Amino acid sequence: MIAAGIVAGGSGSRMGGELPKQFLELNGKPVVVYTAEKFLSCSAIDIVIIGINPVWKDHMERLAEEYFPENDRLLIVSGGSDRNETILNIISAAEEKFAPRDEDIILTHDAVRPFVTEKMIADSINVVKNCEICTAAIPATDTIISTENGETANGFPDRGKMRLVQTPQTFKINTFKKVYAALDEPERAAATDVCRLYHSKGYQVRIIDGDVSNIKLTYPQDYELAKLIVNR
Repeated sequence: MIAAGIVAGGSGSRMGGELPKQFLELNGKPVVVYTAEKFLSCSAIDIVIIGINPVWKDHMERLAEEYFPENDRLLIVSGGSDRNETILNIISAAEEKFAPRDEDIILTHDAVRPFVTEKMIADSINVVKNCEICTAAIPATDTIISTENGETANGFPDRGKMRLVQTPQTFKINTFKKVYAALDEPERAAATDVCRLYHSKGYQVRIIDGDVSNIKLTYPQDYELAKLIVNR
């Protein structure tokens, strides 16, 4: 089984407004719909599951009925209390549809990255067949400063060695369940990124090429940029 898990549990507080950012419209169509379309268009993916904040689950289901009527490859589930619990909920739903196998993989992706490319999806699938986890990333183009207090610089990492992490982050499902189950509560609270979690447990994280257009809609200016991208 190859599953795509679209993580859409955010409240959009940094974007401002009452509507979560995954439901903001680009040319009259919600951001999350653009994202779902990209994964549904990939025939290699058996199921696409959107993990949504339970408060907005009915709204998401209405959108699914409107834009993807009678599509049996799309499923909406309630998200958990954090990103990893949402991923676990998505995995559980996938395994209810398909008998679990050791080779099962999942591509996890931010709902608010609507410009993921077909190449990134295909590359993620191909690479993770021969490793445990991979992530999309792009080279850093700005000088990077490390700081302890947020006020003064204490280091300037070599920009040539730096990458900016994007999604998809793709991994073997069974390994993720084993790694997560072995965490204690403080480790789970700190595990905000799956790749960082794997790396902390000694796994090698492979990198595939991301894309500069694969932006994450976080702030109002990201939304304005997204409008330009979708209209270009």
